[in-house]
This record gives sequence, structure tokens and C-alpha cells, in this order.
Amino acid sequence: MKKTKISLVLVFSILLSACSSSFMYNNLDWLLYWYVDDYVELTSEQKSLLDERIDQWHAWHRSVELKIYQTQLNILRSQLQKGPLDQKQWLNVFDEVQQNVQRLRDKISPELAELAPQLSPSQVDGLLSAWQKKREERQSRVMAESKEERLADRQQDLTEQIEDSIGKLTPEQIQIVQRYVPQFMSTFELRMAYQARLQTMVKERFADRKTLDFSQQLSIIMTNPEQYKTPQHKAASAHNKMLYAQMLAELNRSLTEKQQQSLDDELQDWLQFLAGLIRA
Repeated sequence: MKKTKISLVLVFSILLSACSSSFMYNNLDWLLYWYVDDYVELTSEQKSLLDERIDQWHAWHRSVELKIYQTQLNILRSQLQKGPLDQKQWLNVFDEVQQNVQRLRDKISPELAELAPQLSPSQVDGLLSAWQKKREERQSRVMAESKEERLADRQQDLTEQIEDSIGKLTPEQIQIVQRYVPQFMSTFELRMAYQARLQTMVKERFADRKTLDFSQQLSIIMTNPEQYKTPQHKAASAHNKMLYAQMLAELNRSLTEKQQQSLDDELQDWLQFLAGLIRA
């Protein structure tokens, strides 16, 4: 049987992103293996064990989590129909999303950690080496850009994300984005340092893999990786979160009727998509 490649560390994040289309969601197991190529080559026995867990996670996510997302989106749509959301309301939306992520981590991490002892030393070395290589490659690409180039990229990415939901921005809205972008604090170096610390902790846990609480300790890292962020990193992220909510509130107040309709259509599309998955 052909060996399958998968990242132990990134499984839960791929499961989260699996909702981007019904095709991806319904073909999660195959796409999961394809997406995280070049991390770990699993034996047929390891793949079989993981397949069983993926089926269970998929069933749980479809029967429990998707209904929560559906409720959240219905509430958001109702709120937007009544009028623009203020900064506090957008922060509540962000908190709900984070809670969704955490529930996924809480569900998957302990079970995934139970599979970790099945990995051989060479598989672990391969996983950590590939993880470090990808981190260093990304760091090299970003560090090669000037501060001005990074700022321009950030503005373009932000504009495109907003336009995906409401359509082309008005001159006034472009000015709003341009005013906020320079106020966001860059967290790239902080994130790279955080990733390095996280990788070190995972490496240390695998070095003690023969201890009785190995799976439990690995699960703790996967469930709460933010514990390895510095106070500076957390403060910068909190600043950006507040600023982003403030920007969305200002943009929300500036929406034209056409943009409001585009946003409502977008939410309806997501609700129909979720309904289809739940019925499947």
C-alpha cells in the first residue's frame, strides 16, 4: 500500500478549514492527506488507526458543530439586518469563532495525542524537520520584503477579504482601510518566535515519549498552544483584534444598500451550505 503523508501537529487546523466547500468537507480524509504532504509517511497500520479517528471526528463535527455554526450565522444575519454592529458586537463575533476553534482542539487533541506513540523516531524527526523547514522558508520570504512592501501587502489582502463579502469598496471605505492598516502591529517576528518555541516543546515531549504521561503532556500542548506566546505577542494580538473590530464597525456604518445586500447574500449562501452538510 502506498504510504500516506500527514502532519500530526496540523490535523486539527485542517479539519477546521475543511468547511470551505462541500466537496472538501465530504472528502475530508483524502484532502487531509493530500494537503499536508511532506510531513510524515504513515505505515498502512498507522493510516488505518488515523482513518478510524477521522471518521469519528467528521461525524461529531457534522452532527454537533455545524449546527452551532448555523445558529451563530443566523444570529449574525439578524443583527446586521437590524443595523450596523458596533465594536463590542464584532468582538463578540470574534470570541464565538475562537470558541469554535477551541472546542475543535479540545475534541481532537487528546485523541490525536493517543496516536503519537505509534510514530517511530525517524517519523518524528521527519515531522519536526519539515515543520522547521517550512517555517524558515516563510520567514525568509517575508524578511526579504521591506516594511513598505509588507504594509502594501497587508492593505491589499485586507481589501480583498472585505470585498469578497460586500463587493467593491467605495472611495470612503478605501480611505477607512488605508487609515487603519498602519495602526495594526506587526506580529510576524513574534509569531515566528512562538512557532519556534512550540516546536521545541513538541520535540522535548517526544524525547520523553516513554513516560506514562507522554500523550497527556502532548495533548496539553496541542489544546493550548497559546501558552507559549509571550506577553508582548498576546498584547499585540489583542491590540489588533480591538482595532479590527473598530474598523469593521466603521465600515459597517458606511455600507451602501447594494453592499448590505451582498453581505446578506453571502451569509445566506453560507447558511444554505451548512444546511446541506447537516442533511447529508
